[in-house]
Amino acid sequence: MYEKVLIATDFSKYAEKIIDCVGEIPGIKEVILLHVLAKDPLARVWSPGDEIKKAKTDMEAYAFRYRKILQEADLSVKVRAEIAEETPEYAVIERVAKEEKVSLIIMGARGRSIWQGLLLGSVSSGVLRYGEKDLLIMRYKTLDEVDKGEMGKFCSRMFGKVLVPTDFSSAGNAAIEKIRDAKLTNNVLLLSVVAKGENQSQVDVALKNAQEKLEDMKADLAMSGIFAKTIGVSAASGGAKTYGSGGMVKVETTPLATVGGVVDRILSVAEIENVSLIAMSSHGKDWLDEAVIGSVASDVARMGPRPVLIVRSKR
Repeated sequence: MYEKVLIATDFSKYAEKIIDCVGEIPGIKEVILLHVLAKDPLARVWSPGDEIKKAKTDMEAYAFRYRKILQEADLSVKVRAEIAEETPEYAVIERVAKEEKVSLIIMGARGRSIWQGLLLGSVSSGVLRYGEKDLLIMRYKTLDEVDKGEMGKFCSRMFGKVLVPTDFSSAGNAAIEKIRDAKLTNNVLLLSVVAKGENQSQVDVALKNAQEKLEDMKADLAMSGIFAKTIGVSAASGGAKTYGSGGMVKVETTPLATVGGVVDRILSVAEIENVSLIAMSSHGKDWLDEAVIGSVASDVARMGPRPVLIVRSKR
């Protein structure tokens, strides 16, 4: 379980919304609220000492404002303000996470609306790319203009329905193993995306094999009291193909089987199935030693319109 988590905040409205969901994390007991102060590139004069004092005061006020919410969730709270002088902000976040021995970092995506194209902030991108701790990237619905830019959660329970893509590799199964062992949810949607095939016959065989493996995983999760649906889709050329115990899902295929095609399938299923969270391993099969995070996991985390949990894979 994620008993001790770190929430990185920049005092923005988006970052504050994270507090709304933190109590929904199974097993959570303690929250570290962290603000990392970096020099304004346009500032001519900068006094780090004075700035850090102000940041600590602001953090205490921030914690006081949300302490009631956190205490109602029976959570203890610790605040920290750090300064990034010679190192990037994401590196400071990772350092504090190690010092505090947290098991999860939570950050806001700070992206544009889904209709404008989603972005991931530079600090969140740094933690995603270089971090060693599991990372939860929060996203919210952008409500219509009459709500004046207010943001809403995708669901009342963040772990209510979790989509878990897998390529069946040891590294690629890290997320499902975390869910099973920590009992993060009892409702999982297992997804396999077949990305390659010389022809439709090969794709069909690969889909059949994938479905058999998904059913084995489903049976294993059932022994831990976790209900699972299974879906296998193709990102290769040919007609739309979908298999699974959860019923048919219409996902069109693309002419080329690329990494982008796999990402598109994952995001499409997430929307069609209206999942509350996408949980992914940081790496899959054939990942390079120097790669800190796999390209599929990275793209889903950057572009996904729903919250994404990245579980760091063991080598």
